[in-house]
This record gives sequence, C-alpha cells and structure tokens, in this order.
Amino acid sequence: MLIRTLPLYLITTAISLAAMGCGGGGGGGGTYSGAASASISVAPSSIDSGDRARVEVSLGDVHENGIALKFRYPQGLAYVPSSAFLIIDDNEIDISPSVNVTSTEDEKVYLIFYLAQSLFHREGQDYNGEPGTVRFQLAGKSAVEDGLVEVDPDVDDPNVSNSTEFSLEKPEFLAEDQAYVSVSVER
Repeated sequence: MLIRTLPLYLITTAISLAAMGCGGGGGGGGTYSGAASASISVAPSSIDSGDRARVEVSLGDVHENGIALKFRYPQGLAYVPSSAFLIIDDNEIDISPSVNVTSTEDEKVYLIFYLAQSLFHREGQDYNGEPGTVRFQLAGKSAVEDGLVEVDPDVDDPNVSNSTEFSLEKPEFLAEDQAYVSVSVER
C-alpha cells in the first residue's frame, strides 16, 4: 500500500512546492514577488554612547500597494527624530516612522515606516517598482556588542489601517538583510 501511494505523494508535494514559488505582486515587471528588495548598511558600525550612526536601505522592486518598511535593533540604540528621508532620483522626501516601540519579550526596538507606492512613482512614467533609498540616524545610548540592525519590507495591506497593522505580540518580522553595529560606553 505504501509503495502505491508514494508516487502520488511525491507528485503532490512537488506541485505544492512549485506553486509556493509562484505568485504575483512585485512592482517590477520581472519575477520578483515580495514587498521590495532591500539592502542595508550602517556607518560607522562602531560608535560611542551619544554618537550617531547612519542607517541606509536601498530599495528596489517596491510593491504597487506600498510597503511597511520594518526595522529591528537593540535597545542600546535610539531613533533620532526628524532624521529620516526617502531619496528618489536625488529628491529627498522627509518621512517619519509610524511605529517606534520596544518589545519587552525580545528587548528589541521596532521602527516602521509606511511608504505609499505613490512616493516611488516617477512623474510621467508608468509605475515599475522604482528604486529608492531610506536614510535615518540611530544614536548610541547604552552598550551594544555585535548588535544587529535588521530590515524587513512587507506589503502594506490597503484593507488594514496602518495604526493597527503592526503588533508587538506578533511582529511578523523576517529580516531580509542586516548590518552589525556596536556601541561603546565610557567607564
């Protein structure tokens, strides 16, 4: 009995796995189907308490619904207010995070920017998941050894209010990219 059902099981599993790789949604005309591609850097990667580091994320293939650009980093760092910009074709757009909360469970800070697709749209052109860069600063406030600043772009759900879209109980955070940072404290 097992020998007869094994080929059927293998075929069903292969079809299921192939279907998981399919799907639509990417803003770019290619086969990308995520919220956006993201590459992160932090400079300098080692700072003293009170100093600042610049976080920069290069985005591409931005989903046509817009994105929830989520960051996670150690509590020893703090977002510097009014330091965030979205750069599109050398134009700087002032942006602010909608969420800036600390989780007591994993002792990480979650910082989220909701970025509408219209911010990435070039005037006079069809939307094609145009690239952009998000840049902001983090200040060192307490010791961090080999901390990670992580980024996770998600598709912004147009049917859910941004004020309720994120939950600390279920952050649904799966880092697409990460960069290391350390904060030294004088003794």
